[in-house]
Amino acid sequence: MKTGWGILGTLAAAMAGVLPLTGCMTYSCSTIGYSNTVTVALEGNVAGVGEVRLCDEYTCSRLAPELGAPAPSRTIEPTFSPDTEAPAPVTSAPYFATKTDNAVWEVNVDMRAPRNATVSALTVDGTVLASQNVELTWTRVGGSEQCGGPMRASPIQLRVP
Repeated sequence: MKTGWGILGTLAAAMAGVLPLTGCMTYSCSTIGYSNTVTVALEGNVAGVGEVRLCDEYTCSRLAPELGAPAPSRTIEPTFSPDTEAPAPVTSAPYFATKTDNAVWEVNVDMRAPRNATVSALTVDGTVLASQNVELTWTRVGGSEQCGGPMRASPIQLRVP
């Protein structure tokens, strides 16, 4: 009579030890560097609008650079208590706004999804024509809940007098 595990017994024991580990596998996310978008639809006298600006608590949008131009970064000085040591400034890329037609602008907010923002319509020289605080509602348009991915906010209507 043969004693011991034998080859099949050893393989069966090894598989029994490996199978429970498959439930602990982590996700492999391939969506890297996506961007979220806010659409701003202007109503009223839009002829004088030279820029639409969206600001949240961290940064404001600026006009998107021309194709081929390097994207500028922006230094943000965080607030701090005078009783503590001053923190190093945080460098953050700004949001970019692009005019898609006479009354519609798209604002790219990188991978952020702010809940609240202020949207403004400005003239070419920076005069504010209209401004309103908005609450943004986001919907995923790609990727997954586990790995993230691009989202789009509900469109914002801004009335320009």
